[in-house]
Amino acid sequence: MSAVKLDTLGAVNDLGKPWRYEEDGLTVTRTAVWSPPGCHPVGCGLKLYTKDNKLVRVEGDENHPVTQGRLCVRCITLKDYVYNPSRIIYPMKRDRKYRGQADKWERCTWDEALDIIEKNYREITAKYGRESIIIFAGTGREGGTLYPYGSMMLGGPNYCYTQSGYACYTPRLAATAYMMGVTYPE
Repeated sequence: MSAVKLDTLGAVNDLGKPWRYEEDGLTVTRTAVWSPPGCHPVGCGLKLYTKDNKLVRVEGDENHPVTQGRLCVRCITLKDYVYNPSRIIYPMKRDRKYRGQADKWERCTWDEALDIIEKNYREITAKYGRESIIIFAGTGREGGTLYPYGSMMLGGPNYCYTQSGYACYTPRLAATAYMMGVTYPE
């Protein structure tokens, strides 16, 4: 292995370790990733190896205080996920008359997607009032503290925040309670 060269910033994390450096012609970035629904507040400590801004390799960061170099399956397969040809990385739209037809989606611009969202938001709130819109998150974690701001920005009183681990059943109950006045009928 060649000598490790710090990047020009020389930035270090709170453990005194460089967060980015060069090694064997690759840029190594030390980071931690988190993914719902299973990661808890720390996530896996990673070393991402890149060349020309392309991910080459993923390894566990042995200096991460919690995971100590161990990775979950999501992190181990990160490169496959990032470069999967079926991965959707742009906004997509589909005419309502084609609901349920997977081959009818088409790419649209970010501006077009945001215009569609704005148009639908304005139509719904004009017809049903701002109370008809809800800011909804399927699982909580640290981001949950931001949901009330979404409601304030949209001018409505509703937001639904569920606790960690309630990524499918509890959101379903909350959504049906808001929409039908009762929880999910089973």
